[in-house]
Amino acid sequence: YGQYGDGAYDDGSGMIDPNTGMPLAGAGADGNKAMLNSMMTSLGGGKWQCIECGFQSKSTNVRYHIESKHVQSSIGYNCPKCNDYFRTRNALNTHMSNKHKPSY
Repeated sequence: YGQYGDGAYDDGSGMIDPNTGMPLAGAGADGNKAMLNSMMTSLGGGKWQCIECGFQSKSTNVRYHIESKHVQSSIGYNCPKCNDYFRTRNALNTHMSNKHKPSY
């Protein structure tokens, strides 16, 4: 554990416990992937469909759609740069790309 300093490890998921404001222990970035996968079905040819509303796209887009439209969660994601709050990991990633691009 030496490379992680005091033994804490930030997996980069950004998942914050709303009660403590601290990162959730063991909550990986794909913590809800199995649940999201159970809410979609393959149509073949790389196309997937949301079983809740019929939205169709490639699997990644359907997962983002389900997470933002059909999953209620008290856990969100805080931006590590400005501390803005986002309901979904994809919303945080989009924010990071648009607002906090590295300057080269």
